[in-house]
Amino acid sequence: MGCVISCGLKLVLQILNTILFIAFLGVAVFGILLKASKPVVENIITKIFEQFKIGDDDMHQLVTFIVENADGIAIILIVLGFALAALCLVGCIASCCGCTILLKIYAVILIIFVLAQIIAVAVLFSDPSRLSDLLVKAMNELLPHYGVASDKGQTSSSVWNILMSFDSMCCGMDGYTDFNVVYLPSQCCNYALANPPQICDLKEAEKIKMPGCREKIVTFISDNLQIMLYFSIGAILLQAALIAIVFLTICL
Repeated sequence: MGCVISCGLKLVLQILNTILFIAFLGVAVFGILLKASKPVVENIITKIFEQFKIGDDDMHQLVTFIVENADGIAIILIVLGFALAALCLVGCIASCCGCTILLKIYAVILIIFVLAQIIAVAVLFSDPSRLSDLLVKAMNELLPHYGVASDKGQTSSSVWNILMSFDSMCCGMDGYTDFNVVYLPSQCCNYALANPPQICDLKEAEKIKMPGCREKIVTFISDNLQIMLYFSIGAILLQAALIAIVFLTICL
């Protein structure tokens, strides 16, 4: 009976590690594409953003900005992808061969990895406003460059146009007074109205009083942070179950 259970547990380990190996290898391959084949990644990101009804110029600027500044992310994806794929391969080989020493090493690495994730989750989610504050700060740094004829100005305009148009309409971080331009973004005068003004200036924006985007950013981060929390807890529980299976396999 113990032999049957042991074989069953090893089979479960092999299946789980094979699935995870393929998944992490996919992450590493995506990192390589992001680093070496940017046009492919541009097409993928463009396809993702198409569903949000973003203007072609804004979408092109945003996708270009993401791809050109993604080298650090690409390296992280490559290193983590290959490292975790190698770990899964070790687990698969150990369960296939019944090598107790390899299984113990695999279990120890998994435990360290899970503990690191628990600490990271605790730090990230202990203060829900931390992430929204960082995003608000980053957007505020882009705001003075809105409408400026430069690469950074184009990026700022595209990012802010998307933020102000996405989901509900908003204007600037706290309102139209955030912009140091003669003609304000059309979102500040609510171009979704039946008869929007042809030119959006301070006078028209004052009449409409479009709210700022700060609350939208905070709400968006808060809603998605909760989803990330549930996903993180689920991933940690799955790895904890994997550790339990490894120890049962070693004991049996």
